[in-house]
Amino acid sequence: MSMKHEPLRYAHDQGHTDICFSENGSKFVTCGADGDIRIWSIDESEDPVNNCVGEWSLSIAQKGDKIYVSTDSNDVRILSLEDGERAGVLDRSTAPINHIAIDKSSQLIALASEAKLIKLVDLDNSEKEVNSFEGLMGPCLSVSLSSKSKLLAASSGDTKLRVWDYESKVMLHEDVCFPKVNSFSNAKVLCRMDFEPTEGKHLAYPEKDTVVILQVSDWSNKNILKCSQVDSQYSIVQYSPCGKYILAASEKGDFVIWNTSNGEVSNVSKHEASLSICGLMWNPLGNGQIVYTDVEGQLGTMEWSVKSTTTKTSDAVINTKKVTTGDENGVLFNDEPFDDDDEDNENAFSVSKLKEQYLGDLDLESKDSVAGSSRANTPRPRTPEIPLQPPFMSSSTPEHLDPRYMCWNEVGVIRCYGNNADEGATKSIEVEFHDSTFHNSMMMQNYQEYTMGTLSRAVLLVANSSQIHVVPLVASSKEWMLKMEDMEEIVLVTASENLVCFAMSNYIIRVASVYGTQRAVISIPGPVVSMSAFKNLLMVAFHTSSVRKGDQCVNIRLIKFEGTSIECKDISSAMGPESTLQWMGFSDVGTPSMMDSLGMLSMYPHNTNTWIPFCDTTKHRKSPGDGFFVTTIFESNQTVGGIFCKGTVYPGFTPRPTMCEVPIEPPFSESLNDKTKMEMNLFTWSMLQIPDIDKKFKENAIKTFALACKNNLDERALELMEILLNPQIITLALKYATKLDKRRLAEKLTELLSKVSEETEDAAEKEAEKSVILPAKPAYRKLSLNMSKRTPKNKPERHIDVAATPDMFEATQRTEISTPQAEITNSTFNGSVTDSMIEEMETKEQHANPFLKKLKNQNVAKNSNPLSLTDKFAGVTYGNDLKENKDKNTETGEKRKLASSENEKPKEKQRKLDMFKFKKVS
Repeated sequence: MSMKHEPLRYAHDQGHTDICFSENGSKFVTCGADGDIRIWSIDESEDPVNNCVGEWSLSIAQKGDKIYVSTDSNDVRILSLEDGERAGVLDRSTAPINHIAIDKSSQLIALASEAKLIKLVDLDNSEKEVNSFEGLMGPCLSVSLSSKSKLLAASSGDTKLRVWDYESKVMLHEDVCFPKVNSFSNAKVLCRMDFEPTEGKHLAYPEKDTVVILQVSDWSNKNILKCSQVDSQYSIVQYSPCGKYILAASEKGDFVIWNTSNGEVSNVSKHEASLSICGLMWNPLGNGQIVYTDVEGQLGTMEWSVKSTTTKTSDAVINTKKVTTGDENGVLFNDEPFDDDDEDNENAFSVSKLKEQYLGDLDLESKDSVAGSSRANTPRPRTPEIPLQPPFMSSSTPEHLDPRYMCWNEVGVIRCYGNNADEGATKSIEVEFHDSTFHNSMMMQNYQEYTMGTLSRAVLLVANSSQIHVVPLVASSKEWMLKMEDMEEIVLVTASENLVCFAMSNYIIRVASVYGTQRAVISIPGPVVSMSAFKNLLMVAFHTSSVRKGDQCVNIRLIKFEGTSIECKDISSAMGPESTLQWMGFSDVGTPSMMDSLGMLSMYPHNTNTWIPFCDTTKHRKSPGDGFFVTTIFESNQTVGGIFCKGTVYPGFTPRPTMCEVPIEPPFSESLNDKTKMEMNLFTWSMLQIPDIDKKFKENAIKTFALACKNNLDERALELMEILLNPQIITLALKYATKLDKRRLAEKLTELLSKVSEETEDAAEKEAEKSVILPAKPAYRKLSLNMSKRTPKNKPERHIDVAATPDMFEATQRTEISTPQAEITNSTFNGSVTDSMIEEMETKEQHANPFLKKLKNQNVAKNSNPLSLTDKFAGVTYGNDLKENKDKNTETGEKRKLASSENEKPKEKQRKLDMFKFKKVS
């Protein structure tokens, strides 16, 4: 009894994939993570029929001429078996439908929902009455149905198996037997069970590395099946159509078949890549054919030599028939090989006997060589690799939705009506601004079938695969368009206050200005995933290599356009394991940010040079199937703006979605603790650009310090101050420690404060040294013609030697230089000033301040000639030297007056009188 595996075939993208047979056994249908359903024929020469039902689909079942498939829209759609065309909707839910089970003997269909709910629908009822079964404490993973025994069984993420009587809705049995999970997407085993098909008296379900057969009459274990060759957990269990065999598939690709009558293992085989099996079904014709799918989206077929039949034939008869089954020519063989030698003839000469005696058994080698050659000659299709993440526009919804959001950001919303696939539909684009005072709403007809759009405070940009259309918001009449070459295709667009960027399919990004000037063309070393722009910055995400162990190799490059220059920097990415990029953009202050499909929002502060996770959006959702649609990041307010989507990842149109904000909180451990909250605030305020936060930062630091002191954790309190190294906070902490009479802690804080002060002073000195500007060669001092009154003391100093200035080499050796001179020349000067030099220099009159007290008594000739030989006030003085001479005269603190000539006597000072005396004049 052997198992023959056919080569694997590509069916869907990587992810959960499901499969089912048609009732007549001539076709089987698959669905997967790419949102397509494919109808396959048993004849491999026929191509499958494809049809798209959404972004992804989880489960599929067939009844009559209809196909029932669960989609990402949280509904079960009805399709035609012939061509896969839509025929209606069976039911809608608030969460994804994880599994669909149909009873073969009736028209009942059971739906297992992620929303902890099971629905039972009767297809015979014209109104399709729905019965609900509640009471689950986790998402429903799988469901099974039997009309023979009127039972409904379900497995859930809360580890329990539950069985109901679906007519009375009474729970008959409950048991703990499954691993605990919080979502279907996180489940490693699917916990698929099955009722015995002929009478429904037994229920088989997987439990770790065993299969338990439960008797429904008294809920006792009839048998526990186990295989010594398999140590992994079983995920799917299914009866054969005759009910005599059970097939189980494990999370590591093991296939085991048991005989239910004696519990013996009939066959064991394994997936060639040891991948987890997520879809499995017997052919209802009972011919031993089995189809399955794995988590990589591959389709496999295997045939078991012992054919399953519904007749009452014993196992011995089945085995005998199989052994005596002949080849294609109809020749019958038994277990004994033919003996070509004639034993009765002693004189017979046998060459084969001699070869076997002296050369060994050559038949085995020949058989192996023939088998090897046959395997080599059989073409095996190459298993496709996991596809790369396609390009997408941040804060937009997929193109197949109608209507859809082309963009939703901090500026406004762009709505697109009319799907491009429907040629008769009216197509239009509506633009709505959050602030109506900034700009009025806009409406335009979508004659060019634009599929991409973005909005900034400067422009409205829409595009299709061959051209872009830009509308400046300041001057809407200055709109412009740009068409691409025939071989180029636009895949992404983005815009900011200064840039208009669009990425091409040939790894080239074109950059233009707001009013249509083409600024630059840059090349990206890989397929572009997403783009975002902020002022003069452009952030581009692109693939660097193929998928490695389920991880998308995505790198992010930050490019700055400053005038005609371009600067770029690779900042990598912060995507979780086996996740995809879901959103990418800038915060309101320009910090690069991104979010992966796991719901983790990360930011790249410029002063850290690394990605930091700042918000886990999954902690704020109510159900595991909910999503958070990010629109913008308000870093200044420490919040993330977006829309909560119930049961999906994209917002709907009706009713109008409500904007909400999620706080930016790094995922610290024990986040509900008060101590952790203060630590989270200290970290967040240190990393992000939040205005007016100094006071809160100091208060939070002191509260954390006080909490450590109150719990007698002096080392932790001191450690906190050593981490912060803020003199003001350390001073406050020192006062608090002194108040609590913690002398040892106060001494250490005093030492730390002095150390921090010294380091601060040293850093200031080093910074001053770095900021020194080396001067060029000093200049001549400018000569000024002083019109002030000259005294005999100043006359002999008419020709003054300029102070020797240092050489250029000596100037470069200085470490500390005062404020540089305003005037700089290229030579030194040493000597006296001559009249010829004065004539060549520019004359500059210095205006004295008439309100100065010391200048009131100066009598300056207004019309005197400074170069006259007869004027006593004529002459040349150096303004700087004169000022220096005035400063040196510190004996009396005021200028002494001298007589203007030797013959002239100085006037005596007026005598002070103690009293006024009046003399009578006669």
